[in-house]
Amino acid sequence: MATDGGTAAPEKVEDKTSREPKYRMTVSLNVLHHLGIGLYSNIPAVLSELVANAWDADAKNVDISIDPSGRIVVKDDGHGMTLKDINDRFLKIGYQRRLKDATSPEGREVMGRKGIGKLSSFSIANIVEVHSIRGGESNALRMNRTKIEEQIKGQNSGEYHPEDVEPEIDGLMHGTRIELRELDKSVSWTAPHLRRRLARRFSIIGPAKSFEVRINGSKITSKDRDFYNKLEFLWHFGEPTDAANVGTLKRVSQLESTVSVPGETDEDEPESHEVRGWVGTVDRPDSLDEVNNSIVLLARGKLVHENLLPEFKEAGIYAQYVVGEINADFLDDEGKDIVTSDRQSVKEEDERYRALLECVQGILKKIKNEWTALRREEGVQRALNYPSVERWYRRLGSDGRKTAKRLFARIESLMLPDTETKKELYRSTMLAFEKLALQDMLSVLDSIESQAEFETLARVIAGVEEVEAFHYHEVALGRLRVIEQFRGLVDTNVLEKVIQQFIFNELWLLHPSWERAASNMRIEESVKKEFDEIDAKLTEEEKRGRIDIRYKTAAGKHVIIELKKADRAVNATDLIQQLRKYRDALAKCLATKFPEEPRQIEMIAILGSPPRPVESDQENRNLLAAIQARYITYDQLVLEAERSYAEYLEKDEKVSELVEIVNGLDADFAQA
Repeated sequence: MATDGGTAAPEKVEDKTSREPKYRMTVSLNVLHHLGIGLYSNIPAVLSELVANAWDADAKNVDISIDPSGRIVVKDDGHGMTLKDINDRFLKIGYQRRLKDATSPEGREVMGRKGIGKLSSFSIANIVEVHSIRGGESNALRMNRTKIEEQIKGQNSGEYHPEDVEPEIDGLMHGTRIELRELDKSVSWTAPHLRRRLARRFSIIGPAKSFEVRINGSKITSKDRDFYNKLEFLWHFGEPTDAANVGTLKRVSQLESTVSVPGETDEDEPESHEVRGWVGTVDRPDSLDEVNNSIVLLARGKLVHENLLPEFKEAGIYAQYVVGEINADFLDDEGKDIVTSDRQSVKEEDERYRALLECVQGILKKIKNEWTALRREEGVQRALNYPSVERWYRRLGSDGRKTAKRLFARIESLMLPDTETKKELYRSTMLAFEKLALQDMLSVLDSIESQAEFETLARVIAGVEEVEAFHYHEVALGRLRVIEQFRGLVDTNVLEKVIQQFIFNELWLLHPSWERAASNMRIEESVKKEFDEIDAKLTEEEKRGRIDIRYKTAAGKHVIIELKKADRAVNATDLIQQLRKYRDALAKCLATKFPEEPRQIEMIAILGSPPRPVESDQENRNLLAAIQARYITYDQLVLEAERSYAEYLEKDEKVSELVEIVNGLDADFAQA
């Protein structure tokens, strides 16, 4: 009321609306931790929730931008949100959309169910900004996980008011833009890897459903699953999917697509539900990484279970080739919720899930049996694509070919690290096969009774000769490689030391017919005592000029080898006298202690240079021959051994077809 005739001052009205927070979020700290921060374990899982929200909003395009500096932006062209939508739906934790709308305005079956997916962003980001526009109305808010926790700490629940910020809608007429900052998890995930993970989590991405998702500007397609082009065999439920159109497929089969779920009581009729999707096998296990070697379960186009394979405890080779995708929408219908809170697995005790598992288990058994037969057929064909293997196979009889086919299938099914390993496996298998085949042929010789049956003997002999020729070819090739190593030793003194360690047990260096050094231990001990007595009487000069003297037996001969130091000049007369002493000692030992032993003795002296006088070399050789001795220089030893085995290999190449076939594997697998 006014006084003194004055004018009354207007009553001050408090503007409550100006102080009322624009945005409201009511959340329990327990909910925030268990259904937000702790529920989602990785970036792909969080992005899946944001993509699912865009699908529910009838978006046709979703663009995800990954900034390595630590920022993720997800933008869609869906319906967008008004201020009322943001407060009543988006910020309302536990808002159950399906109670009001089971489908979107454009008829899509919505993926969201429990209203907690929006909290997934807090599992990887401290700051979450939401910018949205609908009907010309744009709004934007910023949420800070740390502030939310601080505000409701102590009371365990409370109302949080996100910060009002200036909308940034990037030219959108309608839609939503969500920005994640201050990330807890590294954004080291590459764009191709994220495309691959999201491609595996949704079956609705692509033009067929008018729903395109891009990461850093690149569309996610079925090819991003990174195994389609490696599928070899495929079994599909219902109508063929994209996977059935892959060019690498060698066979496509259809499967029963109905799952029967028992009624709640014995009187209730079972419910039949249709499933879609496929199960396939790849050509090689390494075509699948640990993520793709799985059968994912989807409902309403979104992953609800990461991998069904562990449920069946599939073991052995087969399980490592399997990949698949099963769409079972009935698991996420409007009845009892079967999907767990993180929307990445299902409740295992649910009857619907148990019925699905029983159906899939039966299907996998059927696929396993068919796959084994198909792999055997394909393995044989892959083996015969190698010219050398095909040539060897054509040599076999009908029974041999049956066995060979089984071997081919086994080899091609193995997880081998590289083509070199596979080549060696084929090589070893072919040779082992030849040897076993000969053993079978040899076993029939006892039954030969007629003249005609001696043809069998001729085949056995020919086979034995060929296999033996091949094996000796391999021995000679290995020896030649050893000799080539000797040839690379330029320093004669170094060569002397190497040969000293090698020669006594590898007498083939001195003569190809001396396959290996061998000794009767009793003779060896007796001869050693005789030689030790001679060695004890050597002069200091004689001791300085020698390395060692040994006795061995080879090819029915008694062999004495004396090694002289390469840098020492040796007089022919002195050498003959020394060798004669050892020869006489050996002859005496054999005559008195081992009279049944053959008496053929050969002595070899290995020298650095021809004995003096060099100009009388032929005479020196004759004198040595008179006592069954000869000399050879270190260089000459390597040269003659190399020539001997090289000439053998050159001739042998033309002898054995088996050698040509096996050697041909090198060229075949070099092109593989």
